[in-house]
Amino acid sequence: MTLLGVGMRYETTVAPPRWLNSLMFVVFVACLVGAVFAWLQEGPVWGKLIATGVALVMLPLVDVRGRITVDDEELTLAVGMWFRKRIPLTEITSVELTRAAPMDFGGYGYRSLAGGEAGFLFAAGPAAKVRATEGRSVVIGAPDADRLVEVLGGRQAPKDP
Repeated sequence: MTLLGVGMRYETTVAPPRWLNSLMFVVFVACLVGAVFAWLQEGPVWGKLIATGVALVMLPLVDVRGRITVDDEELTLAVGMWFRKRIPLTEITSVELTRAAPMDFGGYGYRSLAGGEAGFLFAAGPAAKVRATEGRSVVIGAPDADRLVEVLGGRQAPKDP
């Protein structure tokens, strides 16, 4: 957390447990071996292209990481170049410290649940529950979630009278 102009800035990277990265590596290697064997065998080109495509899709998942950033205008949740969720600070109505686990939301990464709730979790532990306008909320797991709560706490939208 650093001071930046009028507000404070927050930036951190979160990663899944080491076992999950290892599992993704094993799956990638299996897909790669399958693609190589597909190209070495006689058969339709479409089968070879599918096997290659699956291996290429698995490659970026081997060492996936999440990024949480708060600047003077928005809270941004990102996973690589594939996913980016922005919440303008003016839409945040409250923030509180809590605890959460990826399985509370059905898995790792960004997961939406019914009722406007979502989770951005890569590990079980401390989290910030951010409530936004229109009843939406997102639970954001971070090892220093207390600092995230502190940074977001002073930037909430004004309450309706």
